[in-house]
Amino acid sequence: MLAAPLKRSAFGLRSSAALLKRGKADITIRKTTGDVLVGRGTYGRQSWNGQTATVFGCSGFLGRYVVARLAREGTKVIVPYRGLYEYVRHLRPTGDLGMVVPMEFDLRNPKQIDECVRYSDVVINLIGRNYETKNFSFEKVHIEGARRIAEISHAAGVSRFIHMSNLNARTNADAKSLVTKAFGEQRVRESFPGANIVRSATMYGYEDELLNNIGKNKYCYLTVNKAQRKLRPVCVSDVAHAIGKIRDDEDTVGLTYELFNPKQYTQKDIIDLVQFFIHENVWRVNVPSSLLRLAAKAVDVLPYHYTSHHEVDLMLADEFPSGDPAVQTFADLGIQPHTLELAALQYIRHYRPPQHEEDPMEPRGYKA
Repeated sequence: MLAAPLKRSAFGLRSSAALLKRGKADITIRKTTGDVLVGRGTYGRQSWNGQTATVFGCSGFLGRYVVARLAREGTKVIVPYRGLYEYVRHLRPTGDLGMVVPMEFDLRNPKQIDECVRYSDVVINLIGRNYETKNFSFEKVHIEGARRIAEISHAAGVSRFIHMSNLNARTNADAKSLVTKAFGEQRVRESFPGANIVRSATMYGYEDELLNNIGKNKYCYLTVNKAQRKLRPVCVSDVAHAIGKIRDDEDTVGLTYELFNPKQYTQKDIIDLVQFFIHENVWRVNVPSSLLRLAAKAVDVLPYHYTSHHEVDLMLADEFPSGDPAVQTFADLGIQPHTLELAALQYIRHYRPPQHEEDPMEPRGYKA
């Protein structure tokens, strides 16, 4: 009587063993170091794909999307943070128990940086800022900080290094933050041969400073140059997806990527789009750039950040790809970026007046 159940049980064990056999997809061989990484467990979040990644700048806008994508795929993620633990606490549930590891660090402390990258095979540097403070100038963050992380990562035997920059990063740019980002790219390439540079246009999403700023300040939205600044906005999830693809593909070692929307918009186009979606006028107040810059300089001396003249300089910078044929784009990664007109409403719908709260996602007369 027990023979049949025992036979079925043995068959089940053999079937389970067959399902747990590893395949070529479970093995990653790093081209730069020759390291062989073997995944363990089932696929997805409740497993380990053999890879460990350190994400600097994880508490920022893009950082949470990159960490969530890596952790969802079974990557162990080290999330270095500066300041309070609360800044990264929300990242821990994005991965399985023990797979997202917060570590306190200071960008000026090489020992702490080494502790953060010592056991990682991938390091992603997303650190950057639009304004300076008394402790961290653009040079200390974009140039010295990037170089220090790249040097220590290379010395620690890290296989892949991905550095986040800006689409407008050029040594002859008018904004100081963009100039230092360009020099930072050079230092990273010198310190870590084979590093990937990712230059992104302005990103939009749930926590962005593009669509949400327009909706939040709809009764008095300050613009310069009559809102004629040219933009190539991309969805933050598309940029995180691209970084994940670059990390996975060993043929991308050493390449530079520019991630931007195929369609060009002016700032006025985006303001018009927002007011169309939220069924309410956005009151634009055009301010002369010199006057706004002077006011921002005065506010910049306050102990807390409200705005900065450096951010006014960025408001004047049009976004253009470099046009270099050697630079890769979304198309080279096989990614079709989201269309702004189709994706924007989900991020700004909560700015609609109460009487339009139950309106359909696409307003009447809308054509993509």
